[in-house]
Amino acid sequence: MDREQRVNRSVSARDTGRLAVGAALVVAALASVQAVEGAQPGVSTRPKSRDTVMEMLLEKTLFKVDILRLEVRLSGRDAERIAVFVTEGESQASQDSIAAVAIDAQHALIDTEFIRGLSLDQFVGGARDDLDAVQKAGIVSEETYQRLVEGLPNWFGFLAERRIQTGDSLQYRIDGDTIRTRYASADGTTLMQRTDLDPETRRAILGTYFVQGSQFRKKLIRSLFKDE
Repeated sequence: MDREQRVNRSVSARDTGRLAVGAALVVAALASVQAVEGAQPGVSTRPKSRDTVMEMLLEKTLFKVDILRLEVRLSGRDAERIAVFVTEGESQASQDSIAAVAIDAQHALIDTEFIRGLSLDQFVGGARDDLDAVQKAGIVSEETYQRLVEGLPNWFGFLAERRIQTGDSLQYRIDGDTIRTRYASADGTTLMQRTDLDPETRRAILGTYFVQGSQFRKKLIRSLFKDE
């Protein structure tokens, strides 16, 4: 992908934290959902070449500091449906259709690499902003929204002193309503992992990236048309 297409040239200093936080919302979304006892996150495997792949690089405008690398992969029927919309060419209608499929996706793999440190306050504050957009769009209920927002500070407590550090990674895999999450340091040490089962959490996670107005949506979807 051409770098100019991957980089957000209009990110304000305040939005810098929000953009990185949105990519990590999956962890926040799991904060108040009961974990499946004894379940272990799946080992990452390379999806098939027919999967739909959306990717982007975010950059702070003023000093051109990279924020994160993000890759979203959808597979199965979801990928097939998106492929049809891509063949129709890039338009507002095709973008809306792709976003709708992505928000309801049943099989997804999202990989995020942080290229800049963030504080717990930036992380939690940005996640709340993203959840606001998801709830206002009707993607999740008010009850689920409140449950997730109230769980943020406790769930991310391990970042209070440590912070998000350069090279940290976040991966989550969605299979139906099962969500497997792993947060690791740059050296590969697992700092958090859990497996949860909840349909609204799944929609909250995906909605963060693809809800109308999301600062991720346009760049992720446009990456599908990079070879057009």
